[in-house]
Amino acid sequence: MMGSQENKLGLRKINKIIFRLMRMHTAAFIFTGICAILSIICAVIAPILLGDAINIVIEGSARIIDHSGTIDFPKLYYTLFIIGTLYFIGNVFSYLYEYYTSKVTTDILYTLRERIITKILSLPMSSIDEKEKGSVISLFSNEMDFLREAFVSSFSKLTSSLITVIFTLVVMLTINISMTGVIILVVLLTLVVILILQRFSKRYFNKQIAVQTTATEQIEEIFSGQEVIRSLNYEEQALEEFIGNVGEWNNQEWKFKFISATNYPIMDLSSNLGYVLVAIIGGILVIQGAMSVGRILTFIEYLKNFNTPLKDVTKLLPQLQAGMVAADRIFTFLEMEEEENPSGKELKSFNDEIKFENVSFGYTEDKKIIDNFNLTVKKGEKISIIGETGSGKTTLIKLLMRLYDIDSGEITIDGVNINEYDKHSLRSFMGMVLQESWLFSDTIEENIRYGNLDASDDEIITASKQANTDDFIRKFPDGYKTLLNEAGDSLSQGQRQLLTIARAIISQKEILVLDEATSNVDTRTELLIQQSLDKLMENKTSFIIAHRLSTIRNADKIIVLGRGGVIEQGNHEELLAKKGYYYNTLNSQNENS
Repeated sequence: MMGSQENKLGLRKINKIIFRLMRMHTAAFIFTGICAILSIICAVIAPILLGDAINIVIEGSARIIDHSGTIDFPKLYYTLFIIGTLYFIGNVFSYLYEYYTSKVTTDILYTLRERIITKILSLPMSSIDEKEKGSVISLFSNEMDFLREAFVSSFSKLTSSLITVIFTLVVMLTINISMTGVIILVVLLTLVVILILQRFSKRYFNKQIAVQTTATEQIEEIFSGQEVIRSLNYEEQALEEFIGNVGEWNNQEWKFKFISATNYPIMDLSSNLGYVLVAIIGGILVIQGAMSVGRILTFIEYLKNFNTPLKDVTKLLPQLQAGMVAADRIFTFLEMEEEENPSGKELKSFNDEIKFENVSFGYTEDKKIIDNFNLTVKKGEKISIIGETGSGKTTLIKLLMRLYDIDSGEITIDGVNINEYDKHSLRSFMGMVLQESWLFSDTIEENIRYGNLDASDDEIITASKQANTDDFIRKFPDGYKTLLNEAGDSLSQGQRQLLTIARAIISQKEILVLDEATSNVDTRTELLIQQSLDKLMENKTSFIIAHRLSTIRNADKIIVLGRGGVIEQGNHEELLAKKGYYYNTLNSQNENS
């Protein structure tokens, strides 16, 4: 599940957020409300006139039988014309209501999707680390689908049904209070039973959502981990685990739908019981001369108008319930605290040095990754950071970019604490080439241009030549217009890495971070990448994180990190002379090469 997101907002707060979203479209909702009311007024008046038409026929037939007259056809035709006109106008307003309600609710869902992606981009890294990819994707797919059904289908139907029930109930009371009272009593007893059942169905739906999210995460893991799964012959186990989750999903969904499916039959039974009671009471009133047959038929028509929306609502209750659970998850996510960025001060230049002074940091309070770290980096220097896995190499760079804030000490640029700068301004000075060569679902040209959105086509080609990518790009039939997916499956690992270097070159950042940029490639490709990196690092302040020590010999300063701090530091020759960690590791790698 989604970690802290499991803290429920509560129905009241969810409703407040929904109404806040609706207020953004106040005029449209007022218009749809007017259309709904006018449509329902037409539907309410028509049965009264229909009852009058029936009475005209009955009274006229009686006159024919006793030879005192005939049916008043002009009055009958006029009444039927008015009935037809009312139904036509009512349908026009009903169409306008449905159209604008669908449009507005679709706009609201668009706003929510926009807010979700904005929230993802503004969360602190600590919150991102806590989230599971599948659970966030589920917000866009499963939860948004449930919310759409609740909004577009259920909410609009619920609103019109509520207005119809109120108007119809008022007219029924004017026709006969006692019959209306009996109907209300039957409906209330039915609703009590349905609400009790809904409490059970909600419990199963929550379990269904939990298992569904787990299955979504598992699909993502299976799809992205195909190489590992197949190389380990793990297909059967992966399938078995997934089938187990899907089986539990199916079990919980069946229980939810089984209980929810009882709503309509119960409401239908209540409706039929109402017709029976009206027939009995109405028959007695007709015999007593207290009501006409036409009025009884009118009341039955209104009873149908009263029961139909109630039955529709019971059908919609599962959708509404699913929508509220989805809204809870979505709005809880949107309520998460965003990354703090209190300063608006811009970093306008980097002229002298970057300094780490007594910096300490841990991802958890009880475990320090960096402890009392000190380092001074002059502008234009190449700093290499090496060490065992988990020693804090990448963490140092994350602290410099303020992806995380340090626990104690300070990091300064030209003597100014980086906490005083706007985070976006600070990061705008830094370019990165990572071990994972992230590409976007776009053309090769646009993937390079992401480094500088204002770059011209000529600048992209120049950067490509510097990064040694121009030759292999032109071998594709579409050249720079070749479409890539996010994994860059049509490219080798080395080609993907070279593209990210071209992107970094065109970004023209003053501070560069190279995190394992030459790992996972063969020796020939490594040499090609190293040439591109050397071109990239010219006149730049560079931080190089590497396992292969052969790639960092020319660094101005090499920092060797151990658990919690610096083991040794110096340039290549100085560290060899110390015959410590660096010396031993380099010899070990040379022996294994």
